[in-house]
Amino acid sequence: MSSSASSQPVVRRVEVRNRAGLHARPATMLSMKAKQFQCEVELVLVTVPNGHHLEAGTRADAKNSIELISLGAPEGTALDIEASGPDAAPAVEALAELFESRFGLEDE
Repeated sequence: MSSSASSQPVVRRVEVRNRAGLHARPATMLSMKAKQFQCEVELVLVTVPNGHHLEAGTRADAKNSIELISLGAPEGTALDIEASGPDAAPAVEALAELFESRFGLEDE
């Protein structure tokens, strides 16, 4: 069994689609989902809204809700989900599904 297959990160671009952005509730949902996987998972800011306090390329550990909240990602922000490890692909897919479903928070 080769370890080279797991050394390449799995990356998928998502967009914050809920009106209130990546606040406490979705950040908690993301971190709880990410903790179900063994791989390392990070969110990386791709597009940064005008006047935002962080730069593109800023990373947050997807298993840490405080780091996710600190991204301050409002609606429309593009993020890359980047995972490395044995179950990286299913982890990225599971987190992307949360973004696509607006975290089940249609009114926020």
